[in-house]
Amino acid sequence: MEKGQRGFSLVELMIAMVLGLFLMGGVIVVFIGSSQSFGHNEALSRVQENGRFALEIVAQELRNAGFKGSCFTDAQYIIDVADPQYVAAQAAYDLNDSVRGWDAAAGEFFAGSLVNYQANTDLLLVKHAANPSAATLSADLDVTAAAFPVNGGAAPGTIMVISDAGGCNFFQNTAALNAGSLQRGTAGQTINNQTVAAQPLTRRFKSDGSTIITLFSSTLFYVGSSDLGGANTTALRRLSYDNGAPVDQELVEGVDNLTVSYATVSGRTCS
Repeated sequence: MEKGQRGFSLVELMIAMVLGLFLMGGVIVVFIGSSQSFGHNEALSRVQENGRFALEIVAQELRNAGFKGSCFTDAQYIIDVADPQYVAAQAAYDLNDSVRGWDAAAGEFFAGSLVNYQANTDLLLVKHAANPSAATLSADLDVTAAAFPVNGGAAPGTIMVISDAGGCNFFQNTAALNAGSLQRGTAGQTINNQTVAAQPLTRRFKSDGSTIITLFSSTLFYVGSSDLGGANTTALRRLSYDNGAPVDQELVEGVDNLTVSYATVSGRTCS
């Protein structure tokens, strides 16, 4: 060591260590604050995204509510309205009553079907036939037709609406997917159909492009428990009656309330 050079004293080292600890502490505080802020912002963004997604799903169904294909009159029921499955959940299959709401599940037809329904939240049932099917008529239909020749097809049990500008008929397909036709059979499916003698088609349907065949959609929105979010986590759920037997599905995790407001216009209540 050259003359005049010396190391740090113990006091200087201790002071430097203390200053270093203060600096490290400041960096750690900033890091923790940034992490917490990021977590809060991420959680808020997720809540907003879930909310927008939930509203878009419900709004899309409401925009289609009451659509019955090409017709502007009430749908005629080919399905068997005396079938116990139809009677037990008539509101779910009544296409002519397109929107219905409740503020409690007690005593309603779906009360035993809901997954831990959250009390004091609203329920909203929306029905339409706006979704296109893969089936198109390949031959004209007489009112006594029991089989509808088509290009394409539909799975057995699918509830469908056949329509043109003059009317629409509501039936459940009993034919196999690739049968080359749709059938209005009276056995083998969830609800089945009335006989041709009891309820013929309301009109002759032509295969000139004026007739369309669409899929029935019936969706009950409600707040229940989440399948993925763990205990005490709620979600927006839907109960679908599209093919007769109800199917429950979680849509959006983290939704804890559903409130629907209705307005009265010219003496009629609408959503």
